[in-house]
Amino acid sequence: MKKLFVIFGLFFFTFLSASAIENLEDVGIAKYAVIEAKRDYTPLRIAPDESARRFSHIRKGFVLYADKQNDDFYRIDLGLDEPFWLEKKYDDVQAVISEKRIQKIDEIEFDEDKEKYKIFIPLYIQNAYSFKELPDGLEFSLYDVNCDNLEIKNKRGSFNVIPSKKSVLTIKYISPALFGYDVVPHKKGLVLEVRKIPKINRKKPLKGIKIALDAGHGGEEKGVCAFGVEEKDVNLKISKQISKALKKRGAKVYMTRKKDKYVPLYDRIAFAQEKNADILLSIHQNSLPNPKEVVNKHGVGVYYYNKQAYNLASNLQQSLLKQTKFRDDGVNYASFALTRPTNPVSVLVECGYLIDKNEMQQLTNKKFQKEFAKAFTKGVEDYLRYLVVF
Repeated sequence: MKKLFVIFGLFFFTFLSASAIENLEDVGIAKYAVIEAKRDYTPLRIAPDESARRFSHIRKGFVLYADKQNDDFYRIDLGLDEPFWLEKKYDDVQAVISEKRIQKIDEIEFDEDKEKYKIFIPLYIQNAYSFKELPDGLEFSLYDVNCDNLEIKNKRGSFNVIPSKKSVLTIKYISPALFGYDVVPHKKGLVLEVRKIPKINRKKPLKGIKIALDAGHGGEEKGVCAFGVEEKDVNLKISKQISKALKKRGAKVYMTRKKDKYVPLYDRIAFAQEKNADILLSIHQNSLPNPKEVVNKHGVGVYYYNKQAYNLASNLQQSLLKQTKFRDDGVNYASFALTRPTNPVSVLVECGYLIDKNEMQQLTNKKFQKEFAKAFTKGVEDYLRYLVVF
């Protein structure tokens, strides 16, 4: 972060060690701590509680300003009417300063390729941002910027650029459906990327679609263990059958693991992004804290976090229920590491409950696994056909 220190030095910022900002009010002229996110997709929350709703996810190396703190959180000032909170374990303190430095942006430049729209925003420090999915598209906001004389170059696609008097740059993407979006760090700023909906072949909608397939757990991480069966093994066997079925229908499939090995959660996401996957599907088997409750709660369920993934989750659930005849355990909103990515479109599937003996026996049966994989593939195809109308 030498570059960051040099830049702040140019503005005569006051630098202090992390221990010197225990109480920002007591530092004299210093009012803000300069916080750098040290992990990709660091959660920015609406309250100082690790279970509080996430307002945004911040890329590694991006910068935020904190004006207060408690034992576990920094309070982040985005220049809005409400504060936000960042857990200390996710950040590094770079400096303390007397006031926020609002970055001036004179121009933004549009570009595109066959898969994505790309908007380059020049910044000397990568600022905090947020996404909001809307009924008619997507809203991206970039904070602590001055866009008074903004020039827009080579505008492409259905975008509206809205500079705000509150030091916020808002870019709206108008579309009835979303198919992945993200912010990508750039050495001279950042790039907002929005995936275009691909051209879908109605008869063979999976043709050319890139899918990252994640067999949950692995190695020393066994997952659910019941009746002498380990979840990691069932996940892998079912995932291999799904991979065969998807490929047969024309998809390009990339598996996060092909054998019994441990893969860290965020490495799975990084793998999907490195492969430029359109869709990320994570395969699991379910359980309950109290196994006796399985009498009332069992069956197949699909989980999503971002609204853009709901239709994928819903189509998968409908197809799997029809084939398995399992109890409907719902299409569920859940903040899991493997459901949170905005690019690719991501869902997690709980194929059934291993602690339910009937479901366990079916899920470990090779013939059933093949039929499950066919139904799974149909669910993904139904989702892609839904996108055709857009």
